[in-house]
Amino acid sequence: MLVLFRGPTGNPLRISLCKTMVKRVLLAAVILLVVQVGVLVHYVVQTNQVTDQVVELEGLKEELSQSRGQAVEFSEAIDEMRQRVLTIQSLNEKLQVMFGLEPQNAEDADGKGQGGEEVPYEAALDGASGIRDFESLAEDVASEHSGNPWSTMTADINNGLSWLDRQTVRQLRILTRLEKTAGERVGLWAATPSVWPVKGPISSKFGPRISPFTGKMAFHSGLDISAPRGETVRAPAKGKVVVAAYDARMGNFIRINHRYEIETTYGHLSKILVRYGQEVKRGDVLGLVGSTGRFSTGPHLHYQIAVNDKVVDPLQYILD
Repeated sequence: MLVLFRGPTGNPLRISLCKTMVKRVLLAAVILLVVQVGVLVHYVVQTNQVTDQVVELEGLKEELSQSRGQAVEFSEAIDEMRQRVLTIQSLNEKLQVMFGLEPQNAEDADGKGQGGEEVPYEAALDGASGIRDFESLAEDVASEHSGNPWSTMTADINNGLSWLDRQTVRQLRILTRLEKTAGERVGLWAATPSVWPVKGPISSKFGPRISPFTGKMAFHSGLDISAPRGETVRAPAKGKVVVAAYDARMGNFIRINHRYEIETTYGHLSKILVRYGQEVKRGDVLGLVGSTGRFSTGPHLHYQIAVNDKVVDPLQYILD
């Protein structure tokens, strides 16, 4: 029984409750309390799960951003390498021209390699609520993870690597060709007469002249260089002595084969200081100036150059 007092003068109110009703009310209260606790626990769990997912997505977004940054750096490195290869290509083309080689067909003539970041990027913070909502963030991460920009960047990198591979093979092939040609040119330059065999004034040039022996027009096959008797005569290039003998007209003379169809002759020597078959190099002493032989009017050197068995003007080959 419940007794309710209604003031100092009022009669108390007595309410009789049966045990069954009391039990029902208490049971309902307990059930309500349990439900409220369950709802609260469910709310806390769901909130924690959402927070964990947001943190996980933020971490994924950061990882994707870092990966994209690394991809951009790699793409930029490929562009730098491409520019270096193009510089080497330009140098190789100039060397081919200098060596008289036919330039190989150029590839990718535009030479304007491009690549890098083309994907717009927005930060997770929006400046208003502090953090973007879960659904928007999930959509952004999903789009960045599987969208076309990644495919485009990957394709650009693959294309850049393929181009570098092709150009590297091509430039190595050209360098091998240039190396071989340079070796041949070095041999040619070493064997090409390019200095005076003896210093002195020219007493008779190459070509037509009035013969000092007949007084008639004749063709002079070499260059007469006046010099004191006994002056040293030096080899103007590398070669091999193929003649070291005496001739009635040329007197003591030497002939050197420089390879590449080039031969030089030195006449009217007072003394021969080399022998047949001897290898000489530029600057080696061959003999001494003289006036031997019937076709000599005084001490001088008759210097003659023949290319492919045809005499040429020695002055065309003297550089110093």
